[in-house]
Amino acid sequence: MNKDIFQGFIIVCLILLTSSNVTSQQKIPLYNSIQRCDLNKKERIVERDGSTYIYEIEYPEIWYYAAKNKDVNKPAVIVIPGGGYTFLSITNEGISIAKWLNELGIDAFMLKHRLPNNYDGICKQNVAYSDASKAFELIRANSKQWDIDPNNVGVIGFSAGGHLASSISTKGIKGIDKPDFAILVYPVITMSIDKQTWTFSSLFGDNPDESIIQNYSNDLNVNQETPPTILIHSYNDEETPPENSISYFSALRKNNVPASIHIWEDGGHGYGLAKGRGTIESWTKIVEEWIILKGVIN
Repeated sequence: MNKDIFQGFIIVCLILLTSSNVTSQQKIPLYNSIQRCDLNKKERIVERDGSTYIYEIEYPEIWYYAAKNKDVNKPAVIVIPGGGYTFLSITNEGISIAKWLNELGIDAFMLKHRLPNNYDGICKQNVAYSDASKAFELIRANSKQWDIDPNNVGVIGFSAGGHLASSISTKGIKGIDKPDFAILVYPVITMSIDKQTWTFSSLFGDNPDESIIQNYSNDLNVNQETPPTILIHSYNDEETPPENSISYFSALRKNNVPASIHIWEDGGHGYGLAKGRGTIESWTKIVEEWIILKGVIN
């Protein structure tokens, strides 16, 4: 077993031994220590308009929300909030999503990953991806203890979180750190549409090499091993145009990967569960029907 995964397993055991109710939220470190890409800044939490945003993350975690059902071999989903790789929108696109998944009988793990905007050099492109990869490894390594089916671990990502989710979907290794299915909500996919976005500058900085840009344009990296995917977007999304989802869907179809795409005329960007936002609120029901169709839940 990988040393970091074993250390993570010991940490998980200690957490569970001190809690008789594993259905409550558990904050589980991804690593025993960070030996590379250290960040000499203090984590910053901002409360604004009833939502919480986290900046300057040095110690990545998964926040475990266990579904209340007692089923064995439950599905699990890693939740990746957006924030332009500059912050994490953990209320709107993290905690609320985890609780919705719990209602469907799915264990949820919100990924609190390091943010490329805080780093330079090779760390800039590597920190978020490394954390997502480690999260999948850790969950699968502990799947028996958590009564999780290691072959039914998916991902849901929003905006820049959708970029990270599609990155691990296209670059991960099946059965290790690749999701078994993916839900992408107003995702950033290609880096060639608009190079003035937060996500682009946070991930690449100034004047990146074109080969690096292409490597992180995930519509160019789809292959037959990419997991089945459903894409959710809005026509009037001005921050992340729907062409992102369209280009990824086209690449999935070209590679014969099962896929579904839904684009609403209204909705904009950053709506999370979209409660009270009109017709776009129906996206959660459509995703629920899709995961039933895919056999994720009954």
